[in-house]
Amino acid sequence: MKTLFRLIVLVLLLAGWSLAALSLHVVRAAGDRIVLIPKQRLSLTDTYVDARAWTIGSVADHDALVERIIQSGKAEQFAYVVADPKGDVARQLDDARRASASDDRPTNSLAKNVRNQMKTAGNWWDLGK
Repeated sequence: MKTLFRLIVLVLLLAGWSLAALSLHVVRAAGDRIVLIPKQRLSLTDTYVDARAWTIGSVADHDALVERIIQSGKAEQFAYVVADPKGDVARQLDDARRASASDDRPTNSLAKNVRNQMKTAGNWWDLGK
């Protein structure tokens, strides 16, 4: 009985930790700060990101994460990334994210390619044309 109870507690703990990992971005910012940002949907993508060495060019590599940083209102934690840290950090991050998304260069991510095609097509039924 004691073993069964321990097994159930272990399974519940592991399930809780797994759900937490699927629902949060854990971002390590400059100054060894840990920033917790809720994800848009449950996934393993960018669960832990070390952003201490980020530059404005690194924003393109984590497009969805930067979008969530801006939406959650925690952009000020990443002022070290932008050129003018005393200005509007959220706007500068969003501008860099949008500039990287509008590049005509090919991307390595299938999801980015599909997203860009859907933006340009406008409708899902136009994708095959």
